[in-house]
Amino acid sequence: MNSFRLHLLLLGFFLLGWKGADAHIKVVVITDTHVMAPELLVNDGMAFQNFLMADRKIVDCSKALFDTMIERIKTDIKPDLVFFTGDLSKDGEKVSHQYVKAKLDELKEAGIQTLVIPGNHDWGTNGNAVYYDGDTTTPAEVADNEYFAATYADYGYGAMSEREETSLTYVCEPIGGLVVIGIDSGREGQVSATTLDWVSQKAKMALASGKQVVALMHHPLVPHFHGCERYVELSVVANYETVRNALADAGIQVVFTGHFHMSDIAKDFNADLSKSIYDVSTGSLISYPCDYREVTLSDDFTTMDITTGHITDLGGDAEFGNKAKERLRTFIQSEFASRGYGMLKKQAANAIVAYAEGDEHKSADAASTLKSLLAYASIAHTFGIKSKETIADLQKMVKSMLTDRSAYGEEGRENQTDDLSLTISMPNAIVAPATDGNQQETQGHWYTLTGIPQKNKPTESGVFIQGDKKIVIR
Repeated sequence: MNSFRLHLLLLGFFLLGWKGADAHIKVVVITDTHVMAPELLVNDGMAFQNFLMADRKIVDCSKALFDTMIERIKTDIKPDLVFFTGDLSKDGEKVSHQYVKAKLDELKEAGIQTLVIPGNHDWGTNGNAVYYDGDTTTPAEVADNEYFAATYADYGYGAMSEREETSLTYVCEPIGGLVVIGIDSGREGQVSATTLDWVSQKAKMALASGKQVVALMHHPLVPHFHGCERYVELSVVANYETVRNALADAGIQVVFTGHFHMSDIAKDFNADLSKSIYDVSTGSLISYPCDYREVTLSDDFTTMDITTGHITDLGGDAEFGNKAKERLRTFIQSEFASRGYGMLKKQAANAIVAYAEGDEHKSADAASTLKSLLAYASIAHTFGIKSKETIADLQKMVKSMLTDRSAYGEEGRENQTDDLSLTISMPNAIVAPATDGNQQETQGHWYTLTGIPQKNKPTESGVFIQGDKKIVIR
């Protein structure tokens, strides 16, 4: 062997060894992009401006924000996977879905896999799926389940996935050893008993074969602060205790959600508190602070590191982040004033902004706002504006929200969890170096992680015990 070939061989061994020691899997999570196809705005006018004024979302910037995010994924982050947890389109318009698909095709061409699930806005059920032409609107053609699945066949709904028969729920294994279950929570935040049983079965089967499981769902899994399921419409999946218990009991430890337009992470437990589960809710790309998540999985799937990114510069406008913040603040103040709570509008806006920014328990602004709101609550009680019980419940809600505590006051269940940067241990996975499945067999039989013996060396991907070694087969 000549010297040049020897150097190449040694370099190859070095690079392979280095990658094995530092291997990881990178995932980007985006949600609630509400992309509005350009052709929906025929002519700007009162019809579109009235729509914008009645909504906190920055829909007029949806295309630019989505394009910026796709470019950042392709050129800067370069992940292995993208999770897209619903409300892809503005209001279910077919033309908006086609625009989203075209951008996902760019990621596919760059070698980046994407998995999507639908949100409640992806079917055009709210009457806002229209073309805007000056002062008038005309209906736009909207998607149904079949159209959604066909459009996103390469992004969770194709031959590589297994579908649940009654919904747009699916299971797939985009990376060997990592099983992803996309749960369809429908237009009203509901998961049927049939779908929930199917999801639980698939999760248990995957874990029993030595694989790790994560889930995607549009509506949040659990209330992220006290009372939100009662005070904020569709802020959590229906019958959340049942869904939470089933997923946790099945061994799922992390569910990525959206819908609420706020980046907040809540840790909860099953019924007897024996198993924990994290609801990692990601903020909307078109609502301040215009969030997305970067998730790094260790190659053995035992550790998940979550960080949060934001789009603050749009089209060269370095002040975009501040403008988006002011737009949210203005909308909240207007909403409270229109409902007869003008006295509270500034404090309410401060509270919502602090909550949107995340990690409230570390924020001096959140602490100051909490103190102010509690003082106003005391005044309201003094003047008999609300009943003593209602005031106490609202105080509990504000304390829960601005101190970042889910299940506030519930013994054994209450948690204060960082929202923007968090490391989650996932003990159901096995600590083992990544391999290509071609390692030499050693003495001993093959077993699954649950101790089920295998007649031969497994041919499918997963984590197994062989002899005294733990082995990942890709």
